[in-house]
Amino acid sequence: MKTKLLLTIAFVLGLSYHHWAQQASIATNQDPKYPYVEVIVTQEKVWLMPDEQPVTNVPVQVTDASGEVVLQKVFCSETKEWSLDVSALPSGKYKILIGATQTEYLEKQGKRRVL
Repeated sequence: MKTKLLLTIAFVLGLSYHHWAQQASIATNQDPKYPYVEVIVTQEKVWLMPDEQPVTNVPVQVTDASGEVVLQKVFCSETKEWSLDVSALPSGKYKILIGATQTEYLEKQGKRRVL
């Protein structure tokens, strides 16, 4: 239900939704100490929704095209908002590493100019 609500909000606000699910690789390479996390990626935020609760210490890193960590955070059951603010990142391609094996992608686009 949370996923449908967030997808609807993202659609209504006209945000770009970029999500490349890698179900096959996650199913075979899933680390038992980290749950699978549903991810919604927009130009402003990355929302994370774990399949299981409670969750203890799920590390998330965002790396740029050169592999440098540009953003990182550790999430747990006590975390109030499971999201990362990516609005300040410059245009480019980014990799979102969740736990030990889950990978998602973000492609930031330049700001659109209004005439």
